[in-house]
Amino acid sequence: MPEANCGWAELRKLKAPGIDLHDGQFMATRLDEADLTGANLSGSHMQLANFQKATLKNVDFSGSHMHAVNLVGANLEGANLEGVNFLDANLSGANLKGANITRVLWMAANLSGAIWIDGRVCAEGSKGECR
Repeated sequence: MPEANCGWAELRKLKAPGIDLHDGQFMATRLDEADLTGANLSGSHMQLANFQKATLKNVDFSGSHMHAVNLVGANLEGANLEGVNFLDANLSGANLKGANITRVLWMAANLSGAIWIDGRVCAEGSKGECR
């Protein structure tokens, strides 16, 4: 189902491990507590989407635009985040352990309390970088 348009959809608690939604549109989509383990969401546009407490282990987000996305408490362990734009995204408390963060744009992203790729916890007030 590549190039899916899920804008404004209410998909809370969706269970869809391994789904292929690359190049999709997820404007303001609600995916709170969803399980998308191993999914392909590469090249997608997700402005204002909500992935709060979602299970996103090993998801391929490469090349995606995630402006102002809510990823509070999300599990992104092992995710491919190469080239992702996290402008103004909220990743507080998110688990990024083992994620690929090559060429990620973290501008103004909230990383307070996030678990960094090496397992350390980012300090409260971390914006745009893990301190």
